Amino acid sequence: MRIISALFFIFCSIGSWAQLVQVPIVKKPNSNKRNTPNARVEQLSAMKLPFWDDFSFTKGKDHPNDSLWQYGHSVWVNNGMAINPPTIKVGTFDGIDSLGRPYSISAVAKGTADKLISRPLRLDLVDPSRRDSVFIFFYYQYEGNGEQPDPGDELSLWFKKGSGEWKKVWSVGVDTTSDNTKFVPVKLQIGDTSYFHDNFQFRFQNFARLSGPFDTWNLDYVYVSNGESQYAQQFKFKDFPDRAIATPLTSLFKQYQSLPVKHFLANPDSIVTYPSTLVTNQRRDQTNQNNGQGVPLTAQLTTTTRLNKVITQSTAPFDFIKAISVYFNHFTPFVLDTVHSFSGFDKDTDSIALKFKIWITTKDNLVKIDASTNQGDYDTIVYKGIDFRYNDTTSANFVLRNYYAYDDGVAEYAVTLTQPGANLAYQFDMMYSQPDTLVAVDVYFPHVGDETDQVVLFKVWSDLSSRPLDSLVLTIRRTENNNFIRVPLDQGILVKGKFFVGWKQNSTAAIGVGFDKDSDSGSKIFYNTAGTWVQSKDLHGNLMIRPVFGNKAIDLTTAVEEKKVLAYPNPNRGVFYLPASSQGIQLMDVAGRRIPFIEESTFDETQITISNPSSGLYFVRYFSGSQWYSEKIVVLP
Repeated sequence: MRIISALFFIFCSIGSWAQLVQVPIVKKPNSNKRNTPNARVEQLSAMKLPFWDDFSFTKGKDHPNDSLWQYGHSVWVNNGMAINPPTIKVGTFDGIDSLGRPYSISAVAKGTADKLISRPLRLDLVDPSRRDSVFIFFYYQYEGNGEQPDPGDELSLWFKKGSGEWKKVWSVGVDTTSDNTKFVPVKLQIGDTSYFHDNFQFRFQNFARLSGPFDTWNLDYVYVSNGESQYAQQFKFKDFPDRAIATPLTSLFKQYQSLPVKHFLANPDSIVTYPSTLVTNQRRDQTNQNNGQGVPLTAQLTTTTRLNKVITQSTAPFDFIKAISVYFNHFTPFVLDTVHSFSGFDKDTDSIALKFKIWITTKDNLVKIDASTNQGDYDTIVYKGIDFRYNDTTSANFVLRNYYAYDDGVAEYAVTLTQPGANLAYQFDMMYSQPDTLVAVDVYFPHVGDETDQVVLFKVWSDLSSRPLDSLVLTIRRTENNNFIRVPLDQGILVKGKFFVGWKQNSTAAIGVGFDKDSDSGSKIFYNTAGTWVQSKDLHGNLMIRPVFGNKAIDLTTAVEEKKVLAYPNPNRGVFYLPASSQGIQLMDVAGRRIPFIEESTFDETQITISNPSSGLYFVRYFSGSQWYSEKIVVLP
């Protein structure tokens, strides 16, 4: 416990000038995974060139792809820390390890923090006559949406010689004139003969403060060429035949990621906005709208509704955007400007889940065969083994249930108050013209180092200049994996228009609330330390606080994982739902054989789809909260 207290002292002392401090979340390793933070158990075999990773195909994981990187789970793959990345997702270097823990408890300790080491590469297979054409290319960004590096910090690149010795070949330090919204391209020749062996590796690492999520660098689009030349000089262009989605789809509901379905259906046309994404082009010779690549975008919408536990699902094309010219060094916006009407839904619908899948048709794998056409620019010799279409597709989920949410359900950091007696308030603006009953608040209190039992005075205000509408004593219970606890109010509170939820802290303990960096409602955050409310200006993101509407008859169990939620519907025809916090899911038949299934998040729940369902009895076992559950599942013919 002394270590935990010391960690919080570090965070407070570093950010003592502020009343709200951004701190790291301490991750809890799953029991079925190794507990070593960064290294792989097995050694990867050496691969042939070329090498390419833009972190877009990590398949839901928050660390780099294990098939390309030998070491690097401490590097955080995410969508929230970069500003205008070349392609969707980046790798972030800072001062915390793969479990979310600082490398050191000393506030002044500095040193090598995160490392990202490639799998071995067969540079010995490169024809000696072409070795002067082998290079490494990447983009980097300092700070982004993270914390600004300090003087003396650096991001560096190292090469491994045949002798096993590592040599630093490139580094960048802090430049006060740098633009933290830009990614900087770097291209280095790998020319020294000592690197052309059968076990070559390269590594990125950062020198930083080791006590937290400080001194941020973002990395994207790492490529090692194979030394091969293009088909012919007249076809030659600089860099990559790659058009890509660069940013997640923005919200369908203006400022919110979610809102109560009743509020939405009362006047959906006034709430729905046009979601958009940005698309980039890595062809440096396509420099303007006239010679850019024409790229169309297609969107598909899957709508799932639930009414009295009856599930209805439909999938249909949502939008098609004719080809727009996409060119280098320009973020081209694609806006889904054909919004379907939502007026046909039953007003008593319990919840609606909207899943958007968007993709661009780039023909990034189309081979250029002659000079008479501008169609195709993929060279099968130069880029053999690379599929630049990985970054052409993304998806987004929006849920309408019974709560408001600015956040997307994934916390990049946590936010804490820095002194006892301080108050925190978060503003919500109802998208509903009538008064409605606020019955609870969902909050994500992550582990931030301090595990002591703490109590706060939870409050709801209609106006920060007035007395609270309600207040209650709340014992804080930390959770992990973005699991919210539900705080039931003593009685339903009728609110209308604008209202605030938050709490007063009575100790110096670290009580963190989840903080999502993918969008920004920072102007809705207020704090009060000396009798005056102050609007936050330094935090850019969303607190993971969600006011819940309904009536006092609804279930106000204090945590999702404590609800005795059975798998439903049961019986079913091969599709059923488990709690959102479910982990380690196992499905077996009556003979104890493992049954394959597809797992997908929806409705703040986990949807299980049996791959080849046959009628009969099954058993599902899963871990939720702090215990294992077992359920019998009946599948109908």
